[in-house]
Order: sequence, then structure tokens, then C-alpha cells
Amino acid sequence: MKLHHLGIDVVDLDKSTDYIQSTYQARFLFEITFGEETIRFFQLNEFVLELIYHPAKEQLSCHIAWQVDSIDHIFDHLNSEHSNQIEGPYQFKNGWTSIFLEVEEKLYVEWVEESLSK
Repeated sequence: MKLHHLGIDVVDLDKSTDYIQSTYQARFLFEITFGEETIRFFQLNEFVLELIYHPAKEQLSCHIAWQVDSIDHIFDHLNSEHSNQIEGPYQFKNGWTSIFLEVEEKLYVEWVEESLSK
């Protein structure tokens, strides 16, 4: 496993985008819509940052995402111990498959498998 990205909820997506681009020279990668969330990914050298905006979210949270070779292996392992805390698996248009484990109310862990055919 290796670090894939860090995701944080933001109150103002455009203001947060301007800040990380001007302060850290972050390069915009892509944006997706997931339910009511708007999510933007940025490259900061070798690090990927995910900014997440949800218009109705009352409490902000964060998550760390690990890149794995097999999401099924992680899912099976987690499902045996934490079945009520798992969200996913989710398939994204960019070839990513991910699952989330809610550790606490404000902290999630994500695992991402990237498709080889990007």
C-alpha cells in the first residue's frame, strides 16, 4: 500500500481552490460530481490533494486514501470485521474503484484501486 491522496471537506470550494493553487502552486487534475458533492483533485509535487464540497454538510471531515492492488481483497478483509462501517465499492469514470471505512464521525479511510486502462 502507498499513499494515494488526502481528502478534506471545504466550506468554499472556489476560495479553497484559489488558496492551494496560489500558495502551493497546486496543479488542477480533474473534477467529479459524486451525489451532491463536488470534488476537485490537485497535484502538489508527488502528493495528491482532494477538496470536497457538499452544500448541506454540517460537520467537516477528512480522509486518507491508500492505493491498493486489489480492492476486493481489502473489501473482503474489512467486511468480515467492519461490515456496518463500509461504504462502497464505488466505480468512477476515471478508472478508480474505492471503498471507505468510517473510523469516527469525522474521519474516514479510503482504499483506491486504479484501473490499468486509464
